[in-house]
Amino acid sequence: MGSSVATVEFCRLADGSRVAYATVGHGPALVMLPGWLCHLEESWAHPAAASARAKFAGARRFVWYDRLGCGLSDREGFEPSLDNDVDQLVAVLDAAGIDRADLIGYSFGAPPAAVFAARYPERVDRLVCYSAFARGTAISTAEGSEALKHLIRLDWGLGSRALASRLVPNASSRDLAWFDRFQRTAASAETACRLLDHQWTMDVREALPAIRAPTLVLHNRDDRAVPLSAGQEIAALVPGAELRVLDGNEHDPFIRDSGSVVESILAFVDGRPQPAEAAPPPPGVVLTPREREVLVLIARGAANKRIATTLGVTLATVERHVTNLYRKLDANGRADAVLAAVDMGLVSPTR
Repeated sequence: MGSSVATVEFCRLADGSRVAYATVGHGPALVMLPGWLCHLEESWAHPAAASARAKFAGARRFVWYDRLGCGLSDREGFEPSLDNDVDQLVAVLDAAGIDRADLIGYSFGAPPAAVFAARYPERVDRLVCYSAFARGTAISTAEGSEALKHLIRLDWGLGSRALASRLVPNASSRDLAWFDRFQRTAASAETACRLLDHQWTMDVREALPAIRAPTLVLHNRDDRAVPLSAGQEIAALVPGAELRVLDGNEHDPFIRDSGSVVESILAFVDGRPQPAEAAPPPPGVVLTPREREVLVLIARGAANKRIATTLGVTLATVERHVTNLYRKLDANGRADAVLAAVDMGLVSPTR
């Protein structure tokens, strides 16, 4: 298992701009490109996100970085562009001594990850595109983008809260408060707007057919920020790409992650079969996304207190979910709940 303590370092682009990056764990390199807003430390402060990072670090040398304008990287003196995004990734890889890596292009990070894979095929083993898009026009209208920027400039706190509810729609009030703080810590309102303008102009469709690395496109079916059609477009244009659609409406990969995103990514980069698709609940039983998360953690042997810590909710909230699960599944205790989770394909019976 790799160390859970991350090492933060800095590298420079040719123009002198300074980019902060972090490394944790050992083994083949797995590099995650940043989404729209990022912060080396705050991005992983939520318990669920920290759990996801620990899983990556337990299997790989996990590397991530702050894009220019955000977090610990230089916040001024740069012009957002796709070439600049690619240059930032090159600088991080070179500074970290990484010749080849598996890449995770999350959301805003997917276009530069794709361009890098097309330009430097000798440096990419496998590519994962999560909640991804190839062109900014696939995820927003010009009017919608302008309205969002107006709200952010008018009141960054209000704009951040509105975005949080869109990016993590099933979040608890505690989750939303954390996500709101994270976004406003990660970047200023003006930088957030500049990056939205950059996103709108992105279009990497011409680069996708040149990608030779095995590619996984991972997308939640009802993602409210980036529609599934945007992920399907990438899968159609990258030769041999595998499209895996997860049931859910989240955009953020980790705050509400019950393991499916991380496990899918690690299985792919390891060359293992993808985890089995979850079966629907028994007839007449409807579980909320949070109840599914709690059920998975119960099946993995987590006590209620540990579940509360992992999901970033109160113990009383977990106890309420457990009570609802027992009622819905007609379970007399945790053993019955575990059997239901196995029957639904949420966990392996040998896990």
